[in-house]
Amino acid sequence: MLGNPLATDIHRVFERDIVKTCSELNTYVAGQNSKDKILRFRRTERFVSSINDFFAATGQNMFVIAPLEVDEKKLLNFALQLSGYIRDAQTALDKLPDFYAHDKDLVTLYHAAANYTVACSGRVNGNKYNFEHHKDYCLWHIDNPQNLAESSFSPVDTPLDANRHTLILSMPFHIKPTQEELQKWTYEYMHDTFSSSVYGKDIDVYVAHFPIEQPRGEKFALTLKTIKNGDDYYEPMDLRLVRYYFQDFIADNLEVDKQGQVVRAEAYSSEKLAHNFRNLTIFGYCSGTAHAHRWVNALHSIGSQIYDRSTLEPAMKNIFVASYAFLPFKENNLYSGTHFMSNYLDDTAQKEPFIKMFNPEMYEKVKYKGEPGRARITVMPDGRNFIIANALPNDLIIVDRQQRLKRISNQENGHHIAFLTTPNLATDNNFMPQMFANVLENAASGHRGQAIFAPNHLQNPDAVLQNAALFGRRQAYRN
Repeated sequence: MLGNPLATDIHRVFERDIVKTCSELNTYVAGQNSKDKILRFRRTERFVSSINDFFAATGQNMFVIAPLEVDEKKLLNFALQLSGYIRDAQTALDKLPDFYAHDKDLVTLYHAAANYTVACSGRVNGNKYNFEHHKDYCLWHIDNPQNLAESSFSPVDTPLDANRHTLILSMPFHIKPTQEELQKWTYEYMHDTFSSSVYGKDIDVYVAHFPIEQPRGEKFALTLKTIKNGDDYYEPMDLRLVRYYFQDFIADNLEVDKQGQVVRAEAYSSEKLAHNFRNLTIFGYCSGTAHAHRWVNALHSIGSQIYDRSTLEPAMKNIFVASYAFLPFKENNLYSGTHFMSNYLDDTAQKEPFIKMFNPEMYEKVKYKGEPGRARITVMPDGRNFIIANALPNDLIIVDRQQRLKRISNQENGHHIAFLTTPNLATDNNFMPQMFANVLENAASGHRGQAIFAPNHLQNPDAVLQNAALFGRRQAYRN
């Protein structure tokens, strides 16, 4: 879209890292035969052409470069780090409206980056990445959520039990399917959030993620399309997850074809359907929340073929989506939820990058602005979704898996999830991790509405009082 401020930073980085490093020396690659050279020329030419198309559409000048003179390692890094260049463009983010954030030309560029990384798989010397399009989610049962650092993770090969309280962690990480990697990254994100005895006993906990082979550009394109397309958008991999794992939540003896059409189903009573959906809670971090939104869309699409609106819509409100670093981008959502974020009081040049990148206008309306208690609750117009914006401390020091002190150096202006999921030794006020653990346990136990804020699991009397005061000062979204 003409005038997109993000294009200026992308253009600057492309010129610096790609155009100015082009050289005839790059045309020679040891061991490369003529077929490999043709393939290299084609994939590089195709990606550079897509980049130039983006520049032309956004009003930037295009570059004339010889495909074989491009340093392909640098071009591959450009494709992989595209979202990072936008993340770091604080000046552009400061003046970014929604219509530029969700620019179709930006989505096209992300797709082109994904296509290029897939085309490079196994063909660039020194490149360790192998990417594939349209990968399915990996879903694991966390066997001992109270001890994530040492828990085993079991692959899930049967539909989830709709009669059990179910919490699914929708994570943005792309990892290898090994116990070591699952332990490392699930603990890295969630820490000791599940120390309560209810997890694993009364609440089944799962983690879902894309495999390491999914291209980053594809993930970010999916996220922007999710935000742009509302309640009817989901992808085939979302449908495959829902039609198999969520089937018992929706109907008895449910069978859905590959196109999402119901082949057979025995409808539940309205009471049973509402009860089942009350058992379903999802926590999403960053783009993992966009995955969760698409799952709910797919579930709604299937359910609308079985139930009338008077039965389905009230039941859908019982599904709960909690999140960090991703706002609910709609004023009225199918589900209920609580969405946490952190920002500096003075964020002029230090905005939380991914929320501002994905939902720039909502970010400005709901961010922390100096309210008492160092936090702010905003109630969305649907009355069922709450945004909790936390005042961001200047430092983040945590205890790691080996019980050592660890300073988080790359805090990304509040995007780092440790601000939410573990005590910060650099501050004397750790209310937000306590509140998050309390809200998530309430929600995963089946509570909905204002009951998710009940201080059932807050041990510190000061935290109980702060929780009550914060909820008492909640604000409407339009204020």
